Amino acid sequence: MARHEILVLDRIFSGEETRQMEFKAHDRLSSSQITVDELDRKLFQPASRTICAFLNINEECDLFLGIMDSGRVKGHYMFAAQKEHFQQNLNLLMRKQFSPPVDDYRYSVNFVGVQTEHETFKGNDVVPNKAHKLLDKPGHCWCEQDIRIAKRENSKKPPLYVIQVKIHKWDPKRESDPEHNVIWPYYTNEDGKCYKRHQASNHEVMQDTLYEETAIDVTRFYGKKGS
Repeated sequence: MARHEILVLDRIFSGEETRQMEFKAHDRLSSSQITVDELDRKLFQPASRTICAFLNINEECDLFLGIMDSGRVKGHYMFAAQKEHFQQNLNLLMRKQFSPPVDDYRYSVNFVGVQTEHETFKGNDVVPNKAHKLLDKPGHCWCEQDIRIAKRENSKKPPLYVIQVKIHKWDPKRESDPEHNVIWPYYTNEDGKCYKRHQASNHEVMQDTLYEETAIDVTRFYGKKGS
């Protein structure tokens, strides 16, 4: 999927959910950011499940946070501090909570500005030098409180963004772990679960199935190299 520069609020996104692309209205990366009640009622599924599934199919994939399942663009209110907070959350998730740790080259983030039909997008501000509370419940960090205050007082309207998380293909020459130079690893997310992508949905892969699918992937990969 090409890099987007500006989207229009409430318009339908030019694409649909596929094996390599998913939309989520929320921006919660980890299960630690979702309450037990929300999980039980299936109000939210952490984005980590989709990220894990994308990594495990080893294709170029895009996750858009701030777009509804219908494709309608909604976005998230974010000052520069919230963008920094999201990037730090994602880095912590990938480097410390996924197993094995995900190398930096395998993912990237693009904050796509969202404007209304009648307003031009404006999105520049300065990040205060303050530490964030990472992968915590929504509203627990100072930067999220700043957003609520700005929206309530209407003092400075926060810009809207759709967050594009791009997952990139495995490159054996760029892997930091020598054990991953032969075939791409299968990842588990922060809950210790492994997911793969089938059509436009995520499916948990059990251990016995994982062994079988790994053998298939190795055979397919080296078969292509030899052809």
